[in-house]
Amino acid sequence: MNSNEKYNMLVREIANSKNSSIFSKAFGLDFQEFKAIIDEIENDSLFKNGFWALGGFYIFNGLTFKGRSFLENNDKKEYHKIEKTDITYNHNVSVGGNNNGNIITGNNNTILSEFDKKFEELIQAINNSNIKDKELILQELKNNKNNEVSLKKSLGVVLTKGAEFGSIVSAVSALLGL
Repeated sequence: MNSNEKYNMLVREIANSKNSSIFSKAFGLDFQEFKAIIDEIENDSLFKNGFWALGGFYIFNGLTFKGRSFLENNDKKEYHKIEKTDITYNHNVSVGGNNNGNIITGNNNTILSEFDKKFEELIQAINNSNIKDKELILQELKNNKNNEVSLKKSLGVVLTKGAEFGSIVSAVSALLGL
């Protein structure tokens, strides 16, 4: 079980426990790991600050409003790659941190991730080139866009065919750099 799963499991199990004295062994964790996760849960304001007893157990003091909401909505603590999101139509918003959401105002908004921008730049570079089998390559890239392994293989093929076109090489490099 990874750290995120342990975090989520402890929030659920401790909140549903009938006993306020919580021992690390009940969850198969050593004390240090247990304490680190509980400290993180309290830091995220899901639990009211509890107490650590001399016997090495945690005294659960209740959920916060945020903690109840976390459980009711089946939220999960996950650490995602922070990605910049641009919103066009006279608005630009960068979303970072826990990726809590996007802010969009106005009408006819288009949301483009950094990956989508670089991918479109590559497609444009190939369209503007004289590369052989251009349509076949474009179709293969579009088909593999959502499969990282296949996309990287396709990009390798594009690099070998487009070596004489600097714009293609730089576009592929930018996409692989994400």
